[in-house]
Amino acid sequence: MLFFYYRRVVENQKNRIFGEIIKVTKKVSPDDKLISELEAAKGETQFSKAVESIKHALPHSLLINGHNPLSLLHSALSEGVHTNDDATCLELATSIRVVLIEFAERLGQALKDEAELTEAVKRLASKRNKNS
Repeated sequence: MLFFYYRRVVENQKNRIFGEIIKVTKKVSPDDKLISELEAAKGETQFSKAVESIKHALPHSLLINGHNPLSLLHSALSEGVHTNDDATCLELATSIRVVLIEFAERLGQALKDEAELTEAVKRLASKRNKNS
């Protein structure tokens, strides 16, 4: 039963998650084609199709140990709902929670790092212009 809630949370937050991925992509590698693909995936109603369509587009900084966290989560949640017994689902729930938290932190960190860098460059450029 717990997996249904996790799955619902992830699927209900799809547009928000994809929106954050798009923000990170725009900051990290602003490629119009890639961003268009991400926007299209965000508009996809089926979560599994959306995840599949962007697996090549996820910025490297968002991967967890080289894995796409959305693919990991979707796979675990889909299998858990359909094939695992309650004990196995409960065991996997901890791993799902850890990956969800790490993914959220990576999204936030990627945006924060870019904001800090932008501000630092702006300050240094402003100082340089004043000295010129």
